[in-house]
Amino acid sequence: MIRSISLLALPALLFASCSTPDSPSTESAASTDPSKAVKDARKVTTLQVETAPFDHYFTVQGNVETDRMAQVFPLTQGTVRRILVEEGQTVRKGQVLIQLDNDVVASNQNELETRLALAKDVLARQERLWSQGIGTEVQLLEARTSVEALEESIAAFGEQVDLGSVTAPFAGTVDRIFAKEGELASPMNPAARILDLDEMYVRAKVSDHYVGKVSENQRVEVLVPGVDTLTSRIGRVGSYIEPANRTFEIVVPIEGNHVMLPNQFVSLRINDLHLDSAIALPSSLILQDREGKDFVYKIEDGKAKRQPVKIGTAYMDRILILDGLSAGSTVIDRGAGQVVEGEAVQVLR
Repeated sequence: MIRSISLLALPALLFASCSTPDSPSTESAASTDPSKAVKDARKVTTLQVETAPFDHYFTVQGNVETDRMAQVFPLTQGTVRRILVEEGQTVRKGQVLIQLDNDVVASNQNELETRLALAKDVLARQERLWSQGIGTEVQLLEARTSVEALEESIAAFGEQVDLGSVTAPFAGTVDRIFAKEGELASPMNPAARILDLDEMYVRAKVSDHYVGKVSENQRVEVLVPGVDTLTSRIGRVGSYIEPANRTFEIVVPIEGNHVMLPNQFVSLRINDLHLDSAIALPSSLILQDREGKDFVYKIEDGKAKRQPVKIGTAYMDRILILDGLSAGSTVIDRGAGQVVEGEAVQVLR
């Protein structure tokens, strides 16, 4: 019985002795195969660091304004006799826009002018008589006083006649006529609105966070939806911070040809930092370790290696690199978020 068991176990022992030596050599071949190591490496692309100009902007909202916009009021009450201009018409300074009914004033002025002519004739007679030694000095003085009083009255009536004419305070465009012929005009109600769009500006509020970063003559881009961007410079920086919203005021002149109108809202993109030469990288390449320190990945001996960097301000998708990289360096671009320290990488061409 024992002999039978021994005979059955013999083939198994022979099979085990034949198969055992082959297993280690197979594993060793796989581990030393260079093509397999390359195949298992992380595929990445690289980016060469270069210097270039860097600009940082911040945006605030502003309102288009002009000091050459006026609502014109009559200086006296009267019925609108004639409207001498049309909306959209260009007018010069002092041009009569609206004429009020002032016939009563004009007739009174004509009466005074008739009386003045008579008073002057009486004065001339008194002066001739006085030169001949006839009459009294009192009569002469009374004649002169009468002439002067009538002249002053006529001048006052002349001013009232002028008050019946509504004139343009400056050269510009008639934007709106409120008065209507036949209606009563009053100093309490505007008769017309005049605009001059040649001298316009944007007034905006800026957070006090930017105090010291905003100054006169600083470059600004005026952004209007659907319109080409205009370039200008800050004309004035306010010297007072509003306690309610912690902002200060800036004024930006609108230069060149434009289609902006008063009270239009626009965006101001203010250039608060400009560097002629700087290193900036896409924000996706800047990583952080557990301690919150920033770094990028470089390649050393075919493996990923962390390179600490000091970053500055960011704009759009670019971050300013203050320290840690120099021009000509190469960093991992695509795949930077997947690699780990010491991992083998393969650069794709």
